[in-house]
Amino acid sequence: MLAKVITLKPGAPSKGFVHVMRYVMRAHDELPPGQTLDGGHFNIDDDQLYWTLDEHRLAYAEDLAGVCDGTARDCERKGRFKGNPVYHVAITWQEGEHPTAQQAEHACRHVMDALGFAEHQAAWATHRDTDNDHVHLVINRVHPEKLIAVQPPFKKDYFILDRCMRELELEFGYARANGPYITLDTDQGPTIVRMSRAERRERGLLKEEGARPTDRARRAEINMGADSFQSWVAAHPARDLRAALDAPSSTWADAHQALAQHGVALQSKGSGLVVTTQLDDGRILAAKASQLGRWVSKAELEKRLGPFVPAQQTQATPQAYAQYVKTSRRQTDKPERTPQKVSEVSTRDPDLRALRRQQRADARDALAARFEAEQAAGRAQRPQQRADLRNRHQRERQELAAQTRQERKALTTQARQQGQPLAVVQSLWALRAAQQREALQKRQAAQRKALSAKLPKQDVWRKWLEREAAQGDEAAQAALRGIRYREQRKKNQQQDGIEGEELDPLRKLTLAGLEAQIDRRRQLVLYRDAQGRDKFTDTGPRIVLHDKGADSLEAALRLAAQKYGGKVEITGSAEFRERAARQAVRLGIEVMDTDLQAVVQDEQRRLQRPQQLSPQTVEKSAPEVAKPLNPQADAGPPEMRAVDAALSAWQLAKTDAARGRALQDWMRSMERIEKAGGDVTAANAHSRKALGGRYAGFMREVKELVNERLR
Repeated sequence: MLAKVITLKPGAPSKGFVHVMRYVMRAHDELPPGQTLDGGHFNIDDDQLYWTLDEHRLAYAEDLAGVCDGTARDCERKGRFKGNPVYHVAITWQEGEHPTAQQAEHACRHVMDALGFAEHQAAWATHRDTDNDHVHLVINRVHPEKLIAVQPPFKKDYFILDRCMRELELEFGYARANGPYITLDTDQGPTIVRMSRAERRERGLLKEEGARPTDRARRAEINMGADSFQSWVAAHPARDLRAALDAPSSTWADAHQALAQHGVALQSKGSGLVVTTQLDDGRILAAKASQLGRWVSKAELEKRLGPFVPAQQTQATPQAYAQYVKTSRRQTDKPERTPQKVSEVSTRDPDLRALRRQQRADARDALAARFEAEQAAGRAQRPQQRADLRNRHQRERQELAAQTRQERKALTTQARQQGQPLAVVQSLWALRAAQQREALQKRQAAQRKALSAKLPKQDVWRKWLEREAAQGDEAAQAALRGIRYREQRKKNQQQDGIEGEELDPLRKLTLAGLEAQIDRRRQLVLYRDAQGRDKFTDTGPRIVLHDKGADSLEAALRLAAQKYGGKVEITGSAEFRERAARQAVRLGIEVMDTDLQAVVQDEQRRLQRPQQLSPQTVEKSAPEVAKPLNPQADAGPPEMRAVDAALSAWQLAKTDAARGRALQDWMRSMERIEKAGGDVTAANAHSRKALGGRYAGFMREVKELVNERLR
């Protein structure tokens, strides 16, 4: 068994638990048929998580990330820690070993205890998508109660983890691996001891291999059909250098001479050494001296030979590597069996491969240029169309504003002519003006959406390649093969992403369905809906709400904004004032109350913060959670008033009985939506949005009530 600490790579997503939890829980990967993902969490209360791993991997990962990020933010607010709270460890078993879920969980606990993270929040999952089964363990470095960030001993966690692996191998009976700690069989039984590299080398437990070639070197090997300089210099030149160093009384001159016969020079660069060679065209190839093996590092060589001594200028050295490359190309490029044309020679030019590579590169450049030209032509039409629509909408808004001002000026004359109080006429005018303004906003939003729908969507590079490849374009077909190859190689590093509509569906007008009834004796206007239910009353300087539903609140706020110049003050209970203030922010209405400014700022920040998990995506991907209440998915839009009333009652309930009645009202509302052919999924998503952070607790109580009904 081996363990490795996984650090944040340059260019990786910013610090936090969201991305790593999604990866560990395989949130966006399809598991092979019949395979399940073993995983779990430590020191996190199940009540803090709404989803489980078996119910929905993505939602479970989001819940875990939310809890861990919340603990880290609490520590950050105290000014104690501003670094990355993630500590990520991978525990790998040898090929052919397949740990059970209990063994993997025990291994994670053992590692956490050894590192000093026994009381910290953590999550783990077993991945079996490679030849070696491995467990990813993600630990929150911030203690959940002390709110102090803990770091293992500096540069010592590698040794702690290696000893843990030896202990787990003995406990589980797995094959033994070698590292800084070795398991020795003694008279007293297996004993774990730490050995230096020299001791392990003497016992034959240390592999003396050169460093692996870099990515660029491996690509050069594929293109040339021969070993790269890094691989070549680690073969014959390295063997001759080792033989020279093993000779008694060897010096730096002997080392330089051993490499010079291969056309290789050993030079000092920075704090280390490099080996170089020259090609026929004058180019210099270089590689770290450690590519030949650890024994060629500057520190190891100076232990043997003393301080580094540069090579003396001598006669020209043979260009052995350049000759090797030419020979390899001639051997690889075999003559064609049957010439297609009489004018063609029967053997290939040694430089033909390079010419063909350049031709493919030119074809790719031409393909990219054609793609950019088509995209630029498609984008050129968008600004003008949007500008025309924006100007037309601005004129419509200006015309409506001018019309509203003219009507307001005539209110006094109109009240005198009709024999009605001025306050009543003003209230009726405010309602009519708010309805016209809302209708204009909705109509313009629909026109903007229609324009976006009619505009051709920008073809992404892959879709454009697929279209061109289907038409027989060879360059597009080659580029598409390259993309598919890279995706297959990096299938576990896909970006994550959530699908959804760009705009929310347009809602119905909230003012159009209201009717006004004038009470001349009391000098007020009562507003009712189409069913005759009282919504709110306009008393002149004040609008009194009778129905606290979301639609009624929005309509009252729109009417007040029209009457009072877009600025409102909110009175009533603390719960109502907060809810009304948040709704006003969403409608773009200014709240004048000083004590509500904190709520206003919080709502503004929430609106600016991007959502991490779409409720529609979660509900559609896991409909079994609310299965008794969600048998349909393609019904029409429901009336949400009863649902909103039940949700408000549940939030305001002070006793268990009141909460139970609110839950039953909500469930009956959902059942009525189902019977009427409504969209239960949309109603559930609406409930999640309305409750926010309290949605998980609400759904737990719904589950308990459903289970009682089933019993």
